[in-house]
Amino acid sequence: MSALFYVALALLVGFLLGKAVGKVKLPSVLGYLIAGVIFGPSLLGVFKDDLLEQFHFFPALALSIVAFAIGSEMKIKTLRQMGSGIWIMTLLESFGAFIVVAAGVYFLTGKLYLALILGALAPASAPAGTIAVLQEYKAKGRLTNALYAVVGLDDGLAIMIFAVAAALAEVLFTGQKVSATALIAEPVIEIVGSIVLGCAMGAATGFFSRKLFAHESILSVSFGAVLLCAGLAQYFHLSLILANLALGMTYVNLFPISNRKAYQAIQSISMPVYIIFFFLAGANLHINLLPSMGLLGLVYVLCRIIGLVGGSFIGATISHQGRIIRNYLGLGILSQAGVAIGLAMLAAGQFKAFGQQGNEVAVLVLNTICATTIFFEIIGPIGTRIAINKAGEIGANVTEEDLIETYKVADVMSKTIPVIDSGTALTDVISVVSDTESYYYPVTDNKKQLVGAITLDGIRRTFSTHELNDWLVALDIAEPVIESIEPDMPLSEALDKARRIRIEHLPVVAGREDNTLLGVLDCQAVHRSLSAEVLSRQQKADSMHGSVST
Repeated sequence: MSALFYVALALLVGFLLGKAVGKVKLPSVLGYLIAGVIFGPSLLGVFKDDLLEQFHFFPALALSIVAFAIGSEMKIKTLRQMGSGIWIMTLLESFGAFIVVAAGVYFLTGKLYLALILGALAPASAPAGTIAVLQEYKAKGRLTNALYAVVGLDDGLAIMIFAVAAALAEVLFTGQKVSATALIAEPVIEIVGSIVLGCAMGAATGFFSRKLFAHESILSVSFGAVLLCAGLAQYFHLSLILANLALGMTYVNLFPISNRKAYQAIQSISMPVYIIFFFLAGANLHINLLPSMGLLGLVYVLCRIIGLVGGSFIGATISHQGRIIRNYLGLGILSQAGVAIGLAMLAAGQFKAFGQQGNEVAVLVLNTICATTIFFEIIGPIGTRIAINKAGEIGANVTEEDLIETYKVADVMSKTIPVIDSGTALTDVISVVSDTESYYYPVTDNKKQLVGAITLDGIRRTFSTHELNDWLVALDIAEPVIESIEPDMPLSEALDKARRIRIEHLPVVAGREDNTLLGVLDCQAVHRSLSAEVLSRQQKADSMHGSVST
């Protein structure tokens, strides 16, 4: 089979399992991962290791989109509102994970060099899992803003911590000396270079796309810029995550209107990329490694959770955060995957050069990280969902279109609209119209069956074309009903129907064979109500839990 067949298989199976786990209130990301595990080498073996190698570019593609999304949420105004608190929390959760894991491993093994290596790997997060959950659940609020900022910032800090700790571990293991300059220079160059590249790409992208209006044009330029930034970062051995984060952050702060269009354009194609990425991530999780995790892996897992949650709590307390930030930030950043595995591979390559004992260290580090990654890839998205649910931020970032997809006609139809009996005299009809503010009046017979409708335009035509006689009744001036709908029809389908036939009111009847009137769908009133609900949710999210920093 061709590679396209396997891409299609990953996309479709991942989508179906994502929907299935969503039914039990779990993040769809978990379904994508489970699909990959089932079809990967661990179980069915449909995606073998050599096949997975053909998709090596997909993680870079997905992580570039994720990093751009994070950067696009990091507005200077928002960061100022967060103040120093976000930096304090990022520092303490990263160093908390490093210190607690290093201490736990040292007390277990007595090997300081191993403790430094595993401790240095603990701060690295997996932003893709966190961001995918935030976007899936339309989260918005102060905790969500903090999560975006922390997962964007802590990978840069993780690279710094790893570079220094790995060099110190090498000194302890071999007895060789390393200069302070060599210790610091490489990670600083990587971080600064990534930021410079991203800022330059963000400014250029914003400048060239600021006058683009067509969705296809905006998508082509912005997506091309993200891919180009990732490609250049890989060529110059920089961090594609930091580079694209800087691209999005520069873009949103210099050209906010253009960035919002670019963000929405890229998000419109991101779901298939995320599904395939997490499917492949699941396929690469060798669950047969779980037994080999042993006591060392268990210590790593427990200490990393304690370090992240505890460090976040202490940082939030020091910077005077609200209760929600203190209690749930750490729970939202537990995911760990690609960055940690990449750094573990660097450490393994570093120690393999030191003979048999060094090779044993390399294998131990790789097996521990790969095994514990399975746990964190599963538990991380669940932790993020719990955090934003406890914070009350799920669904706060919805649009009117999102709400329309969740409602049925019965949820929004008007049941109190004036109904006119078919035998009502014209003078009484005019009296009803005068006393109400409606524009549409269903007409029913004595069995409450819908037989027509009276509109203000219809009344005007009656006055201009009929001799007003006392014997005229409602049925004489009622217009035939062009289309009726049923209460269980999806709201999106009903609004599409109204647009297609160009009417503002649709009568709602009991069924296809039962014309009993139940209510009326007033399209303009529905849109006003949904807009008010969107605004209310966003204002609630913006005002919840107090400020993020003092």
